[in-house]
Amino acid sequence: MAKFVLVHSMFHGGWSFDKIKPLLEAKGHSVSAPDLAGCGDDKTPAAEVTLDGWAKSIATIAEESGKVILVGHSRGGVVVSQAAEYAPAHVAASVYVTALMLPNGRSAMNVPEIVVEQGFPVPTDFVAPRMTEDFSAMLPPENAEEVFYAGCSPEIRAWAVPRMGAEPLGPLMTPVALTDERYGTVPKIYIETTEDHTLPIQTQRALIAAVKPDEVITLHTDHMPVMSDAAELADILDHIAKRYAA
Repeated sequence: MAKFVLVHSMFHGGWSFDKIKPLLEAKGHSVSAPDLAGCGDDKTPAAEVTLDGWAKSIATIAEESGKVILVGHSRGGVVVSQAAEYAPAHVAASVYVTALMLPNGRSAMNVPEIVVEQGFPVPTDFVAPRMTEDFSAMLPPENAEEVFYAGCSPEIRAWAVPRMGAEPLGPLMTPVALTDERYGTVPKIYIETTEDHTLPIQTQRALIAAVKPDEVITLHTDHMPVMSDAAELADILDHIAKRYAA
């Protein structure tokens, strides 16, 4: 079966996959869901965190595992893309779950420009994170429930919101460096979420139009299908594994 490496979103850690990880394992897959540097339980100072460091850590897991399916959730998509560039021979497929799938030379900060370039409306209800003094950002808890967890149960919200942490800013401002010869050889599957309050569907579809993944799958969920619709997402990932895993 497949080896999955799950890369978490902004303000989260590997813990955000706790609902879906056992579902994938029950289907016979192995699953790694690490904390990126400066996130979750990792205590690396935000000022020392880089996109290059994040991507190389994921590429190393892929290389040591033989061949993996990378799954990037939200901001995790940026990391997955750069990791696939570094270790394309060890990535069977890259899966973007309502994720930042960026064209070469663009950063997360360029997403509004990409949306305009692709002819989609720029969302006007964006909730800006609160900047901290240590080169990181934090989403106010009062905004987190509706921004991230709109479709989640009260129990999931009560479990997840207190675990959210700060997001290092450096990687968000760093452009991806991708080539057709490496990143371009890795199959890409985008899973869009139509009820998303974090990365609205028009933004997702602008990224899809800009990068043109091999396949697009639609889920009618919020931004956190890894929690709100973990069973269906696990089924989708299982089907992807059957088609792409070595």
